[in-house]
Amino acid sequence: MFVRRFSFDLKSKLPGGHAGTYAVPIQFDSASANDHDTLAQRFNGLPILLNRPTTVTAIYLESYGVIDEHSAPVPILVLITAGQGFVRVGGPDGDTRAVSVGDAVLWPAEIDHTLWTGDETLAAIIIEGPAERDNP
Repeated sequence: MFVRRFSFDLKSKLPGGHAGTYAVPIQFDSASANDHDTLAQRFNGLPILLNRPTTVTAIYLESYGVIDEHSAPVPILVLITAGQGFVRVGGPDGDTRAVSVGDAVLWPAEIDHTLWTGDETLAAIIIEGPAERDNP
């Protein structure tokens, strides 16, 4: 059995321009994890490593935090676990919605998306990929 804590106190700054956004990797694809010792130091412990192209991460946004608008090559499922904020899919003119605890949002592959907070903080679980299967 492997237990991975992903509590707020284990967070590290999300790389890039994502203001006020922190993360704790929960599960990584073992194919992308070469040096386990370095990975464990970087992420305050070793994420669960599975032989599958999926990544699971806990994210924490401070008040007025933001995940900069970007796209990803795989679909991403966002599960809001605490707080509230806003999500947009489809670029600056895309669909914008308020989100709060208990909401699940799908960010389709190759489509710009962003998440941000106002006065509140927000916590979520992010599940990335794998790519969707082709229809039979």
